Amino acid sequence: MKEIIKNIYDFVDNKFYFKLLYLFVSLTFVTMLKDVPGIKILNYLAFGWGTILILLMIIEDYKRRKIYRFDIPLGLFMIITLAFNVIAYRSIHNIEIWVVNLILFVIIFTVDVFRSKKIMIEEMNIITNFYAILMCIASIISLIMRFSGKTIELNGIVFGGTKGVFENENALSIAAALAIVMCIYLNYMAKSHRLKIFWIANVILQTITMIGSHGRSAYLIVIAVVYIFIFVYNTNKYFRIILLLIPILTCGIFFQLDKNNIRNFTSGRSSLWESASIVIKDHPLTGVGNNDLVEAVRGARVTDDLPGLEFGGLHNIYVQTASVNGIISLLLFLAFAGMILMFLIQHLDKLKRKEKLQMTTLTSLIVGILAVNLFESSIIYIVSFISMIFWIYLGYLVSILDNKNIE
Repeated sequence: MKEIIKNIYDFVDNKFYFKLLYLFVSLTFVTMLKDVPGIKILNYLAFGWGTILILLMIIEDYKRRKIYRFDIPLGLFMIITLAFNVIAYRSIHNIEIWVVNLILFVIIFTVDVFRSKKIMIEEMNIITNFYAILMCIASIISLIMRFSGKTIELNGIVFGGTKGVFENENALSIAAALAIVMCIYLNYMAKSHRLKIFWIANVILQTITMIGSHGRSAYLIVIAVVYIFIFVYNTNKYFRIILLLIPILTCGIFFQLDKNNIRNFTSGRSSLWESASIVIKDHPLTGVGNNDLVEAVRGARVTDDLPGLEFGGLHNIYVQTASVNGIISLLLFLAFAGMILMFLIQHLDKLKRKEKLQMTTLTSLIVGILAVNLFESSIIYIVSFISMIFWIYLGYLVSILDNKNIE
């Protein structure tokens, strides 16, 4: 009996299985899989499992967690947002979203530098293979539906055309872009010539899917691969400073353009950001909370239409963070992002040859998602395939690059 209980405990406490399940669940949210009978049960199962893992972390697993400097702003973010939820917002929905963040930050973003490096790489490769193969199937079906002109209607949503098996073109293009980076990594990892050909073919397939679905923000993920490789493989500090200034200056110039041109380029997202800026100005310290965000932005709107607000948020995670939890919370999140990227770059600089190539590719995945979230709200506050991939790979990168296990 003790052995059975131990086996059950070990399974429940295995975060790898949990990550794999939640990644699959997150993909069902934006594909036709969400209409499979009983599929929603998996979401409740995953959320319940995540809550149990949090309890296990508090009781026992925290002992294995090395504390880093970048954990400080993330911890302060959670403390401050909890205080705001209890004192300022006072809504059950906001508490639920806070628990989602807790699952992302504590369980999905698992850092364990004392585990076997080999085992963690194997786990990461399984997740990468799982996603890349799933996207290979999804892209093939999507392209067949597009070029054959066939559509499928499920619960009022028509699948097909440029969005394929996904709910919208943007989700498909971003999913394909992420798969491109993963396939590049898997090609570096593959030892078989046939496998290398398969992953290269999948890169081509995902590129066709990404371009065909017309999601412009997805290109930022591909650009991030080139950007990070240039940054990592050129160690001149002045050159790196220039590289850091380029995206900042680009954003500055972009927002100096004509408002109508910006609105057209961003598909109306700039209207969301302008309206949100009014909300931030009125509630700079605490924000308005997730529960009141939509109503607050609608009340402050500067134009008649606010595209995608209800289901996609503000389509900029940084603007959304300031609107939901205030400017201090945004600064803490930015501090975390900056500190952990600096940590990753410092460790990448120490690597050689093939390992440096592989880890740099995965780091570009992280940077790409941060860039995409200038036009999406999918890193925090939500369980999505984007947030899952971001926090899963960030945890593995830290654990592998700073591994203390002596094998």
